[in-house]
Amino acid sequence: MIQVIIHRGTHTIGGSCVEIRSGAGRIVLDLGLPLMGRDGAELSAEAQDNPSIENGILPDVPGLYPDQSPSVDAVILSHAHLDHYGLMDRVHPSIPIYLSRESKALIGVGNVFYTRERRHEALLEHCRTFSQYEEFSVGPFTVKPYLADHSAFGASSLLVEAEGRRVFYTGDLRGHGRKGKLLKQMEIRPIPRIDCLLMEGTTLNGGHDGGCATEEKVAEEMCQLFSSQEDATFVMAAGSNIDRLVSIYRAAVGSGKTLVLDLYQAHMLKQLKKFSERLPFHEWDRGRILFIKGHRIAIERSLGKQALSDYSSREISREEIVGNRRDMVLRVPLGEMEEIAGMMHQSEPLTKARFIYSMWPGYLESNTGYQRFCVTYTIPLTKIHTSGHAYYDDLKRLAEALKPKALVPIHTLAGDDFGKHFRNVVRLDDGEPLEI
Repeated sequence: MIQVIIHRGTHTIGGSCVEIRSGAGRIVLDLGLPLMGRDGAELSAEAQDNPSIENGILPDVPGLYPDQSPSVDAVILSHAHLDHYGLMDRVHPSIPIYLSRESKALIGVGNVFYTRERRHEALLEHCRTFSQYEEFSVGPFTVKPYLADHSAFGASSLLVEAEGRRVFYTGDLRGHGRKGKLLKQMEIRPIPRIDCLLMEGTTLNGGHDGGCATEEKVAEEMCQLFSSQEDATFVMAAGSNIDRLVSIYRAAVGSGKTLVLDLYQAHMLKQLKKFSERLPFHEWDRGRILFIKGHRIAIERSLGKQALSDYSSREISREEIVGNRRDMVLRVPLGEMEEIAGMMHQSEPLTKARFIYSMWPGYLESNTGYQRFCVTYTIPLTKIHTSGHAYYDDLKRLAEALKPKALVPIHTLAGDDFGKHFRNVVRLDDGEPLEI
C-alpha cells in the first residue's frame, strides 16, 4: 500500500505540491509558489514574499524544510513555472531536487535576469537532472518522466511506481500546442495499469478560454495581422512561453516583417537551442534584439561583458525601429513599448499601429497598463491567444485512455465538477491521504 497526499492543489490553480509515501520512503512532486488561496482567494504580496507554514504559503510537509530533520527522499519538479518550482529554495539542503535538463536551463535564465528567481541560483547547481522517458530511482520509487505539451519548455508528466502501485501525475499539459501529438500518442498507446491519475483541470471552470483553438491558429491569425499592418505591431506575450515566441516568430517570418525581441528572450532562446535547433533565431532570418539597460547589466553581472558579443550582430536601436516602423513587430516589455511609441508619436500618430495581447485574459484586469497604453496612443487591442492548459475534450480522452482506478482532481477550481465528466473520481481535500 502507498499513500498519496495533495498538500496543495485540490481547490486551487498553482502552488501544486503532492507527496507520495511508500513505507518509510517519501517523495514530493512539485513545490510551487501559490497563485491564490483556497477556492481562488487572493493572497497578500507580503505573505508570498515571506513564505511560512503559518501564513499558508509553505505547504505543511514534515521533514522537508531546513528547520526540520530531513525525512523526504527527494523533490521532483514537473516544469519551470513558478507555481510549480517557486519554493524550491526552501527545501532542506540535504534533500535532492530533480528536474528536466530543459527546466534547469529555463530556471538558470531566470536567475540571470530576475531577483525572485535569483534566490535559486546556488541551489540549481546541486540539482539532479533527468531525461524524458528515462526511468530513475529514488528510495523505493521508480519515476519515469513523460515530455508534456505545455507552455513551459521541457515540461514533464510523471509516472511514479512503488510496491506494484502506479501513480500518474499529469503536471500541467495540453493537447493543442506545438507538441500536441504527445497527448495523442498517450491516447493511442496508453500507459497501462494506472492506479491513481492526478489530473489537472485548469480550464474546467471556463476561465481559461484563449480564443484560438490551437497554437498553430495563433500563428496564423498573427501572420494575417502582420501581413496587413500599416504601422508597427506591438505584441504582449509571456517572455518565457517558448511556443508563443515560436508562433510570433513564424508569423513575422511568414509576413516578411522584422521581429524585435529583448535580451532576456534572446538569451533564453540561445540556451534552449541545445535541446532544439529549430528554435529561433536562424542565420538567415531578420530577427533583431533590443538591448535594454537592465538586461545588459544583468548579463554582464552574471556572465561577463563578453557574453553580450553573442548578440551584438543583431542589436537594433530605438531610432532604427522608429525609422522602419511599418516593418516592425515588437515583443518587448511594456515600458519599452511606451518609450518607443512616444518616439514614434512625435513624428506621426500611431492610429494605424496594432497591439496584440497574447496571454491569459485575466491579466488584463490586474494589469491596467496594457489598456492604458492602447488608450494613450489610440491603438486597437486585439486578443490572439490559446491556453497553456488542456481543454475538456483532451482531458476526457486522456482519462478514458488511461482508465485509472482512481482519478483525483488537482490544479483546478472545478474539482467538485469532475464527477460529472469523468469516471472513478475521488475528491480529496488538501492534506487528506489517499491509500492505494
